[in-house]
Amino acid sequence: MRLSDLLKNPIEFFENVRDEDWKPAFRFFLLITTILSILTPIVNYLGIESTDSSSSYQAQILAYRFLEGTLLTRYGTSSYLIEAFLIMGLALVILLLLTGFLHLVFRLMDGRGSVLNAWKAACYGVGPCILGGFLPYIALFAAFYSLILQLYIGPRVLYRVRESRAMIFLAIVLALTFIEMFLKGTTVGFVL
Repeated sequence: MRLSDLLKNPIEFFENVRDEDWKPAFRFFLLITTILSILTPIVNYLGIESTDSSSSYQAQILAYRFLEGTLLTRYGTSSYLIEAFLIMGLALVILLLLTGFLHLVFRLMDGRGSVLNAWKAACYGVGPCILGGFLPYIALFAAFYSLILQLYIGPRVLYRVRESRAMIFLAIVLALTFIEMFLKGTTVGFVL
């Protein structure tokens, strides 16, 4: 139900969650992340690598690189079970870092509100990733929509940042991501 509301009308959704505490957003994040943590190792086992074009979470890519570089030679196919826990752990670390980053950026842009606003944007923003965030090329669309929710719509609504400022921030992040992707073949600075 929440996912459907988020995808249908994200602006209204974020308006409606403005007054809730941190727990519902975290439960939503854990549900999406748990599902991705289960499905990703399955598709990896079937031969689909977790790369920038087939994964909507950076945690999926990092966990897969560790799996490929270290775990498979030591633990064989049991490594895919370990990968699921790695994805979950890395996703939690990234969530905390993203929350702090978003709060800082949107407060600098004259946004009003507490760090809880960034938490909600980051947690609920992962919603689109469940729609194929572990499949080649579909993951790109899921990640892009997730990025818009986390970096533009959610914070703009929750922090009441002027639309032009939020749009400029999103454009800068997208430009830097595309530049890095074309220069290094990675996103968000991860070249393990």
